[in-house]
Amino acid sequence: MNKIMLMLAAALFSLTAWALDVDQAKQMGLVGEQSNGYLGLVASGNSDAAALVVEINQKRKEKYQEIAAKQNTALGNIEKIAGEKLTRKAAAAGEYYQNTSGSWAR
Repeated sequence: MNKIMLMLAAALFSLTAWALDVDQAKQMGLVGEQSNGYLGLVASGNSDAAALVVEINQKRKEKYQEIAAKQNTALGNIEKIAGEKLTRKAAAAGEYYQNTSGSWAR
């Protein structure tokens, strides 16, 4: 019985360890920062990365809307500022980002 419980606990722990986070996805070259302030999918075909992009972008949009409301400005203004900051940060870190032509660069 103890062996079964130990194996079950190990299996559950390993499933949580498989969860992809933003930093891992960036390091693996799966996602990058877009000029519009949102995360983009660099490499297609990875469902975990695609789900991560959707989740992160929903959270970012909520935050951007909150900031825009506080500053009494358009959402697009906040997205543009965030995009500039995030792409600069990604470029400095050697991560993927969307350049001015819309292509992915590293």
